[in-house]
Amino acid sequence: MPEAEVSLRLALYIARNQYATGDVDVAIDGAQVRNLNKIHFPMDKFLRDEGLIAVTRSGDSWQGVYKIADSQSKLKIHSSPGLGDVVATLRNGRRLRVESKKGKLQRSKSSSEYPLLREAIGQLMTVSEVSDIDLLGVAVPHSTKFAELSSRWSSAPLIQRVGIIIICVHRSGLVDGLPAIAEPSNAPESRSRTF
Repeated sequence: MPEAEVSLRLALYIARNQYATGDVDVAIDGAQVRNLNKIHFPMDKFLRDEGLIAVTRSGDSWQGVYKIADSQSKLKIHSSPGLGDVVATLRNGRRLRVESKKGKLQRSKSSSEYPLLREAIGQLMTVSEVSDIDLLGVAVPHSTKFAELSSRWSSAPLIQRVGIIIICVHRSGLVDGLPAIAEPSNAPESRSRTF
């Protein structure tokens, strides 16, 4: 699954489940979509297939603001680096800031999942802006190996101390690893987890 798809599917999950209080920002490097005449990710087809409607677009580019059916949130797709691939202010008052990585949906023989996940964690540690309300995460495609690494690494002492969550994104649009983010932070403990 391409990195752009991981980011977009996570952003759509957040918006469609009404977890965001506003729009969801998605940063996509143009090279993830196309280099010269080679298309790496069919952005226009994806946006169309997901039923997204352009509110504003930057020329003939895919960058812009998109309306999502059955959601008050919109997707703001841009190419500004350094703040996170997916950024959304959540209903619980936290700001989710995620770095995404591409990956195979089937287990790779080369164990490419290890360096990809490590790279995402490293990128997250170097974002240019972070505050006390930020909930930091990395997102990778769901596969057997990524799920195994997510489960194991989520309990690593430094990952827990920093509060990084590891999110696995399914091609179907489902997401694993996202904590209970829907409720306001003053909700009863039994309904909400604070990170």
